[in-house]
Amino acid sequence: MTARGRWPGLLRFVVPEGVLALFFGMIAVVLATGCSGKKDGPATQTPTAGESTEDALALLPAGAIAVGTIDGRAFFSSQSFGAELAQLLEKYVPIGPEAGFQASRDVDRVTFASYSYQGIDAAAIVVGRFDEAKIKEVAAKHIPTKGGAVIVASPYAGRDVYTVGNVGFTLLSPTKAIAGTEAGIRRVLDRIRDKRVKREMASWMLQTVETPGASAAVAADLATNPVPAELARQVPLPIFNNVKAVRLVATFKEPGLNVAGSLTYPDAAAAQNGASVVKKGLAIVGVVLRMQKADIAVEQADVQLKLAIDDQALRALLGSMKTFLGP
Repeated sequence: MTARGRWPGLLRFVVPEGVLALFFGMIAVVLATGCSGKKDGPATQTPTAGESTEDALALLPAGAIAVGTIDGRAFFSSQSFGAELAQLLEKYVPIGPEAGFQASRDVDRVTFASYSYQGIDAAAIVVGRFDEAKIKEVAAKHIPTKGGAVIVASPYAGRDVYTVGNVGFTLLSPTKAIAGTEAGIRRVLDRIRDKRVKREMASWMLQTVETPGASAAVAADLATNPVPAELARQVPLPIFNNVKAVRLVATFKEPGLNVAGSLTYPDAAAAQNGASVVKKGLAIVGVVLRMQKADIAVEQADVQLKLAIDDQALRALLGSMKTFLGP
């Protein structure tokens, strides 16, 4: 398997494919499976009394492998690489003007989680602006999207679930959508329908995602949900050996993008060994990304990281993503 074939699998495990689809093809989480088209009654789009859809983290089901958030406005307005990101994004988003949608203009924030229901599943709450009338029209008239696919609408839990190729989403309102795999979307809709919307994720994961001022943040629970054996075979990454938890937070400030976080190991000895592996890995990655700073420290069972990547390196990285993602 080529490097291009290996890396998407790893990224989908920690960061759902749809988040990659939202920033390297971004309106929704890419579906591992399509919508089955099963009918279960008439579809409506109006939330009923008692539904609580304001808290994205409460909408996402418990048992997440990873949970995270991306501040779309912070990325798109970045002087470092906002313009390059917008260009790359518009190339890979499957829907566009025909559905009244432009990701770099209409996506404000994405809060996502990955699961293992049927392989790797995902759910994301996307806050922005959505033209429901145009989306309905495109689906009803079978108008091809800019990516050449056709939007298919199927009812579930009183809402229309739209699929575009292998991407799925449903609208909660003109400013909020659920995106993800079929299983991920349906579990969120089940929570709304059954009035079970509440925060059920581990407090340390929620605290990481809600770090004040973060442009992006992700927390992964690898103790409860270890890297699948097949994925570990395809992408042998020693950096994840014995890792129990991952916390990463990114912010924009000089010299460009700053990342801070930690890898948690079973004990201090494992953390010391892990730090050595991380240093070797960053020595290679640092040359590629032209890191201005790469600080690594061990505190008990944690390996703490602080990285800084300059503007020019960020733009170069986005340029390389075109080759990585392909047509």
